[in-house]
Amino acid sequence: MKILVDKKKVAIYYKDQPITYKELILNIKKMTKFINLKENSNTMIFMENRPEYLISFFSIWDAKATAVCIDASSSAEELSYYIDNSESTKILTSNLHYEKVKEALEILKKDIEIVTVDNIDFSSIDIDTIKDEDLFIEAPKKDDVAFILYTSGTTGKPKGVMITFDNLLANIEALDVHKMYSEEDITIALLPLHHILPLLGTGILPLIYSSTIVFLEEISSAALIETMKKYKVSMIIAVPRLWEMIHKKIMDTINSKWITRFIFKLAEKINSINFSKKIFKKVSDGFGGNVKIFVSGGSKLNEQIAADFYTLGIKICEGYGMTETSPMITFTPMDDIIPGCAGRVIKDVQVKIAEDNEILVRGRNVMKGYYKNSEATAQIIKDGWLHTGDLGELKDQHLYITGRKKDMIVLSNGKNINPIEIEEKIMSMTNLITELVVIEFNGALTAVIHPDFLKVKEEKIANVYETLKWNVVDIYNQKVADYKKVLDVKIVNDDFPKTKIGKIKRFMIPDLLAGKIEKKERKPEPTFDEYDKIKKYLINIKGDEIYQDSHLEIDLKMDSLDMVEFLHFLELNFGIKDEDLISKNPTLLELASYVKDNKSSEKIGNLDWNDIVNKDVEVKIPSSSVFASLIKVISFFVFNFYIKADVKNKDKLLSKKAIYIGNHQSFIDGFLFNYAVNSSILKNTYFMATVDHFKSPIMKTLANLSNVVLVDVNKDIAEVIQTMAKILKSGKNVAIFPEGLRTRDGKLNQFKKTFAILAKELDVDIQPFVIKGAYDCWPAGQKFPKASKVEIKFLNRIENTSSMTYEEIVDKSYQTIKNELGE
Repeated sequence: MKILVDKKKVAIYYKDQPITYKELILNIKKMTKFINLKENSNTMIFMENRPEYLISFFSIWDAKATAVCIDASSSAEELSYYIDNSESTKILTSNLHYEKVKEALEILKKDIEIVTVDNIDFSSIDIDTIKDEDLFIEAPKKDDVAFILYTSGTTGKPKGVMITFDNLLANIEALDVHKMYSEEDITIALLPLHHILPLLGTGILPLIYSSTIVFLEEISSAALIETMKKYKVSMIIAVPRLWEMIHKKIMDTINSKWITRFIFKLAEKINSINFSKKIFKKVSDGFGGNVKIFVSGGSKLNEQIAADFYTLGIKICEGYGMTETSPMITFTPMDDIIPGCAGRVIKDVQVKIAEDNEILVRGRNVMKGYYKNSEATAQIIKDGWLHTGDLGELKDQHLYITGRKKDMIVLSNGKNINPIEIEEKIMSMTNLITELVVIEFNGALTAVIHPDFLKVKEEKIANVYETLKWNVVDIYNQKVADYKKVLDVKIVNDDFPKTKIGKIKRFMIPDLLAGKIEKKERKPEPTFDEYDKIKKYLINIKGDEIYQDSHLEIDLKMDSLDMVEFLHFLELNFGIKDEDLISKNPTLLELASYVKDNKSSEKIGNLDWNDIVNKDVEVKIPSSSVFASLIKVISFFVFNFYIKADVKNKDKLLSKKAIYIGNHQSFIDGFLFNYAVNSSILKNTYFMATVDHFKSPIMKTLANLSNVVLVDVNKDIAEVIQTMAKILKSGKNVAIFPEGLRTRDGKLNQFKKTFAILAKELDVDIQPFVIKGAYDCWPAGQKFPKASKVEIKFLNRIENTSSMTYEEIVDKSYQTIKNELGE
């Protein structure tokens, strides 16, 4: 069977230089002669993507030998294993990797011939004159092992997957049915060719179909787009990460104007590829104007991304498979694109779903086995069926991937959790997350998040953790069963560890959280004075290792009050005051550089919370408590006839001003306090509430008539503290829930120290109260309260706060309430 023939056209572009099919075939023949391989021997290819990779590959086939394709980023130690295990008799490499190959052979104490392709002078190699009709490369025999690729799991040594030429033919013939490739196609060799998806899709198949391949020298989105335009590329095969990046850039542009948003929504509703191609022609032109199809593989593509590209007039075809299936099991034909679907089962392949939802496969595409590892082969191929380890659903020969068997989380109560399902739901709720993995960590279902820092900066979000935990994850939790709730959130600054084709190495995420993964080499520390002074301050308050790329919130775990103190330090020392300073400059170097360029003076002073609390500020205080009084009347009926409320120790309430603090169990807590205290105390007590809960003009008016002071905790915590201080200094009371937000599990959360700062600096008593039963009555996420019994109990005041530290006040208050709750 002829697989490469001279079509009198360009086969490859490399560094802007064309290589014709005739030149390619002649060079393959010359390489065959030069390397002089033994038939059926194993020959290793260990080099970067370049034309010589494919010349080497086809010359091995021309010599009736087997190609062993190895990841060029492997270490010398890893390479030594591959050389030994594969029994390679020769190694084809480049100058770039020659020293590594030598090191690997030294480890093995073996003398194997190394052929460096950079040193081959093809023009000096004489071959017999070949007539035009004989200018072709022949395929291996069907049952011959065409190549060996290594695949590795989370444990054990990598395994050599033996792929026969008939395995490949099963894929080729399946694509033939759908006319996926044609002579007119131009594709880009983007992914490393040691992996089966790019090797087949951007190496072997384009040449078999007489298409043209462009080798991309620089791996960047700018270089990719430039190359697509220059060569009028019609097809690209890539991993989801690339499509995610491109999608984000396009959608940010579309969402920036109301008119483009409207047009996109219109196209989405019409759902016509031809209509979309016309109105979004500019998008297509941005990719060179010749795109026939994009292909996504390697891992599951987000359903919304596929749908959005279709709305833009661009088809993304997904496939599903693995190295052991050469690689395809399913593929999406261009006329049958279903976002979220991995495609139809390909020709001559059978798929069935096991009782535990694992995907099982048999057919011509299934590998011959693992090289020299019959035991591992028997573990994956049982009764003729290959066990993929993936979970899925099969609907009318269309496959939907639902997860990975080994990634399933089994909770202590026996419940099975599919993390992919949770990740997809959370990701769909926000544009602030770049990567998300749900794992079990320290006994709790945990969302590990790598934020989209550019988006965070654009939206001026000062507290990423609070925003993602309460505005995203908590909303998700309110909609799902208890066992599916995410109980902890971890924010990480580093990219997740990944395979060479972009799959997240889930098994390494616990090591990432534990700090066991070696950090990338850091740049030399800057030496300018502002950097040194700010770094010293941060080390003093956090006591952690700090680097120029340390993220102030995520790496240094600075909370909102830490930020207030830090901003005050910057104001005192450098004369800089900007409420968005940290959100715009979130890392140490960014901030220090900004300070260096924008400092107005050297106002060295002492950092003192007393200065912040007692600073005179203009604060708008509610004009009336009339609505609060009306609520008190309504509350009388609610808490007597529907929710039975028991008020205890009312005699503990004094006329002397105080900071009222209590545990926060439910949405009814404020109403319960309103009902419990007498009218004179209620009239003189102000509640703090976040502006997020009072956005509408009506709600703002109600707040103004209810002694509710609206604050934006993400904007300026110092202003919040100063607002409460002004109220207290006027002789009024303040009511605060120190946990910040309602409990999500009925248990008492840690207290924030805002109330302690106010109490100490203004020498104000603290009046604790305890609420019981409210969580069961109306937990977060429940639409309406249920008829039940609740209790509010007032405790002894905590006095002489000026003589205590902030920490002592917080601890005493917390323990007092915790003990009363019986926790």
